[in-house]
Amino acid sequence: MGTSKRQLKAMLRKNWLLKIRHPFITAAEILLPTIVMLLLIGIRTRVDTQIHPAQAYIREGMFVEIGKGISPNFQQVLESLLANREYIAFAPDTPETRQMINLISIKFPLLQLVSKIYQDELELETYIQSDLYGTCDFKDCPNPKIKGAVVFHHQGPQLFDYSIRLNHTWAFSGFPDVSTIMDTNGPYLNDLELGVNIIPTMQYSYSGFLTLQQVLDSFIIFAAQRTETDSATGNIELQTLQSSGTASSLELPWTQFSPSKIRIAPFPTREYTDDEFQSIIKSVMGILYLLGFLYPISRLISYTVFEKEQKIREGLYMMGLKDGIFHLSWFITYAIQFAISSGIITICTMDNLFKYSDKTVVFVYFFVFGLSAIMLSFLISTFFSRAKTAVAVGTLSFLGAFFPYYTVNDEAVSMLLKVIASFLSPTAFALGSVNFADYERAHVGLRWSNIWRASSGVNFLVCLAMMLFDTLLYCAVGLYLDK
Repeated sequence: MGTSKRQLKAMLRKNWLLKIRHPFITAAEILLPTIVMLLLIGIRTRVDTQIHPAQAYIREGMFVEIGKGISPNFQQVLESLLANREYIAFAPDTPETRQMINLISIKFPLLQLVSKIYQDELELETYIQSDLYGTCDFKDCPNPKIKGAVVFHHQGPQLFDYSIRLNHTWAFSGFPDVSTIMDTNGPYLNDLELGVNIIPTMQYSYSGFLTLQQVLDSFIIFAAQRTETDSATGNIELQTLQSSGTASSLELPWTQFSPSKIRIAPFPTREYTDDEFQSIIKSVMGILYLLGFLYPISRLISYTVFEKEQKIREGLYMMGLKDGIFHLSWFITYAIQFAISSGIITICTMDNLFKYSDKTVVFVYFFVFGLSAIMLSFLISTFFSRAKTAVAVGTLSFLGAFFPYYTVNDEAVSMLLKVIASFLSPTAFALGSVNFADYERAHVGLRWSNIWRASSGVNFLVCLAMMLFDTLLYCAVGLYLDK
């Protein structure tokens, strides 16, 4: 143990002497990443920010009236289903469900042609997940395509509890996750939402979801009123829905309990400042950060391969240097160097590029990438025996490890593919920059309390963990190949 410590100390002194003999090169290695950041800061000062006051949207032009405009009426919904040979499913199969369909069919006869009743919700889900789903599209098909489902959990006489479950493809761009339109964990659950997002409103209106809800609620109001009337006269059961009334006698109460004008509008939005710089440079920020690290990476590859090329390593081993001390010394040397660079970057950007983020998160982000870059450089160097070739090819390889970012930097790409791409640490580093851009634009900033929350389909905590994992992986593979 004592021998290893003395050898490591001697190797670190050797590396220190190499560094101070070339002060300008050493200064360039430390400061070049910062210079790139200073250039971004200069661009940042030239881009304006726009302040948007708090807005209420209860005004003309922001309303969507159910059954008009982009929101189809129920007759149009049924005609579309009939034309596409698709069905609305109802569950469970109870007398109340059948009575409801019969009553609504008095005003909308097409409902009888495009409705299918299932025994319960489990039977409906089992069918949808089976291989028989949608295997035919002709009339009276036993295995139709289900466009939507109405599932009752409680059916009167005074309490009605139901769910509307629409096919995800019914909306023009798929229905949003409920957390994007509902505050389920206190005010402003989604801190990154700036201004109004009309997409959820359009999706629920355009798809017919709100139209179907209006029809069902109208029936529930009608049923509740009839129940109250029957209770007052001593007749508790709602039996007149199907048997005792004619079409003409039921049209009046149905119209009476179907409000003609139901409008929806977005909730008010708070005041916010739109940082256009972050949104403009977001897609290229990762590569700009990466460019600052190319020079120190090329120098590290040069040092390690040059000592192998000149047989210096073999000479040190012949003099008793223990295996691994050589690589450990260079790792510690450049870890200290990247720690200094990360500290300078954090200080220089704390009032501009990363104004709202936790400064320790910024430091750890750049420092952890520095550690993974050291081990990736070590892995690359094991393939070469000539320094000039290693620097040329190795630097390009390091830069090339970034380009999968452009393939996976899309919200539609699954997190699994992003994790696989993040086995290349430059890609993980670039993906992390997306979170910084999103959170800085929203004037929230990345903090230890929110690094697990994804934005733009990217999770910063996953990126950070992958860079740490890459460091260990490159070290293990590099040590194996070095043998």
